[in-house]
Amino acid sequence: MIHALHGNLGSPGDWEEPGQEWREFDAVDLWSWQESPAGLSLREFGERFADTVAAAADAEPVLVGYSLGGRLALHALAARPDLWRAVVLVSTHPGLESESERATRTRSDREWAERAREEEWESFLRDWNGQPILENQAPSPDQVALADRREAVARAFEHWSLGSQLPMDRELEGIATPILLVHGGDDRRFGALAHRMMRHIPTAQVREIPGAGHRLVTERPRELGRSIREWLEDPPSPGLAES
Repeated sequence: MIHALHGNLGSPGDWEEPGQEWREFDAVDLWSWQESPAGLSLREFGERFADTVAAAADAEPVLVGYSLGGRLALHALAARPDLWRAVVLVSTHPGLESESERATRTRSDREWAERAREEEWESFLRDWNGQPILENQAPSPDQVALADRREAVARAFEHWSLGSQLPMDRELEGIATPILLVHGGDDRRFGALAHRMMRHIPTAQVREIPGAGHRLVTERPRELGRSIREWLEDPPSPGLAES
């Protein structure tokens, strides 16, 4: 089974269209993991989520994560590296390399958390989606509905901040699990980060989807789902994959 983790301000529904390419998948509601128990760290999530999948007796679990979900997937992989048949990371950051960068990001995410708790939700979503990397996309109905779960969103900014994440590509250098790193061809920043991970993780392979940006899961959902399915059916050798 594929276990799919959505991005920040995302929802399980984001995987509905990519998942049409897969036989069986579980779209995880990440917000519930900040509701009970509250304040779960990145590493705590990785450990508890991996334990949950292991307890379900899934013979060949595959982990797929987009953006925030990709960073959480990295921690679930680190927690139980022998559990996963394969891992797919879409538009995923492996971790900031300097303490000053992490401190800056932590402050920024605390500000987003405060805004998620206190600001008018439409204004909050407009500014979040207005970030250049997100290409000013209109809020989705699922994002609008998150107004009722704004405390969980705020906790995610605080406890799952990129500022709290050490470079995971260094931690996973000796990993044996096959890993696919997917990025949009127009997303140069995360394309560079994918290649950075490939240099450190010997089992990693990079696949670029031309003409796409950061939000592959909603921008090019069927192409993303098909790329993942084809790779899982016949994962090639580590390195650069065909687009």
